[in-house]
Amino acid sequence: MSKIKYFICVCFMLSFTGCSDSPFRVETVEGTVTLDGQPCADAVLTFIPVDDSAGKAAYGRTDDNGVYKLTASNGGKSNAGAKAGKYIVSILKEVPSREPTAKELADREKGISVEIPNISVIPVKYNNANASGLTADVVAGKNTFNFELKSK
Repeated sequence: MSKIKYFICVCFMLSFTGCSDSPFRVETVEGTVTLDGQPCADAVLTFIPVDDSAGKAAYGRTDDNGVYKLTASNGGKSNAGAKAGKYIVSILKEVPSREPTAKELADREKGISVEIPNISVIPVKYNNANASGLTADVVAGKNTFNFELKSK
């Protein structure tokens, strides 16, 4: 192979290394969320990086026992865990403010959008990562962060 063809092949292959949507190393992050000592089922956690070194936000949802595992997103790809770094954390759990009326249920059956406002089951301060007071420092390996929320 001529030197020029070899050079072009090497340049072509190198152009694909370091693409922004390539997978990045993530660490295992899991734990539990309780509210007043009881498991907080179906709560959504968001780990928001404090600086750019941790990459993008990571998300998780608690199961019936309040247990969550995070998933990080990178260019449309998902990775189980979160990149090492410091995070502020928000936790949100909302439920409909009321049951739908018979008319609203009928409208839904017809494909008509019906909006029922949600209310937060946990104190609103936990919904805002900047006000929640919840933080996490993800390090290499397995990380466990338990969040014990109080309603008052």
